[in-house]
Amino acid sequence: MNAGTLFAAFFCAFFFGILLMGPFIRWMRNRRLEQVFRPKSEVRMLADLHSGKEHTPTMGGIVFVSGTVFFSIIFAEHNLSLWVSLGTFLSFAILGICDDMRKIVLRNSRGLSKRTKFLFQALICGGVLTSIAWNAPDYFSRLHELWIPLMRAPLWPSLPPVLLFGFLFLIISGASNAVNLTDGLDGLATICGIIASLTLTVIIASGANHPTHLPIDPQPLAVILASLSGALLAFLWCNTNPARIFMGDTGSLAIGGLLGIVAFLILQPFILVIVGGVFALEAVSVILQIYFFKFTRGRRIFRMAPLHHHFEISGWKEQQIVMRFGILSTLCAIGGIILSRSFPL
Repeated sequence: MNAGTLFAAFFCAFFFGILLMGPFIRWMRNRRLEQVFRPKSEVRMLADLHSGKEHTPTMGGIVFVSGTVFFSIIFAEHNLSLWVSLGTFLSFAILGICDDMRKIVLRNSRGLSKRTKFLFQALICGGVLTSIAWNAPDYFSRLHELWIPLMRAPLWPSLPPVLLFGFLFLIISGASNAVNLTDGLDGLATICGIIASLTLTVIIASGANHPTHLPIDPQPLAVILASLSGALLAFLWCNTNPARIFMGDTGSLAIGGLLGIVAFLILQPFILVIVGGVFALEAVSVILQIYFFKFTRGRRIFRMAPLHHHFEISGWKEQQIVMRFGILSTLCAIGGIILSRSFPL
């Protein structure tokens, strides 16, 4: 694959997003399809800080998901890795649309239940493994290997099927929910998503993925991620503070689902934890807050979780948080590229 293909996918997705985002925002506003926020009784001071965000349209993920899928199909080689990734991407986007629409229709910020989301995500994982096992048994056998950074041999050469399913579910569900938790400030999840997707694009396109002799060419995954990066950059044009539109669960779940399945397919799931370090920190902050609150009967580690809300309530301006988390995400991306280079080529 040449760099021209990646640049073409990136810029086509970018201009597609730029052209469609304005009309989409107007269409959403006319139909009052707006973000539903949690009541002040739940979020306290945060409600006052975000009072100016009311009546902002949501579900902007529809535009960048559409652009990503369309230009991936145009520019990428059509193989199993492409269809599995796009299928996962679209499935998580559909889950997000259902979640967002339920919030809008019921005027309730809770959306779908956790059980419903986990069930849907488990069905996606089952579909992914079944399609790979059916169409590419050699590839399926390689996916049983558990690799971690800095090791020249798999930590676990053959995961049992049950553990393989559980591991895939942990990666995809964890990544999608982590991005969803990060999507709480204007442009935050978008910037971190651009950095993470561009980093994985570089890792795959440069041949730094390990092992190099996968039964299926992973290069189409680089095209998908390049398309997503361009589409997200266009979305950022309207999502930067003050945001004219939010991506909603439609976008955040889809981004995380795609990053998770790509990391799984190239046998580098733990690199994703580093590349998406901000997403991981946000998710860990929520987990720590919940369990610390339960075990100490009401005490908290952070003033509010996820982590960006802790800094927001502590007095940091929204733009400061987004910029500083973006810097941290860039450092994590550099670390991920360095670690990926440590694998034998």
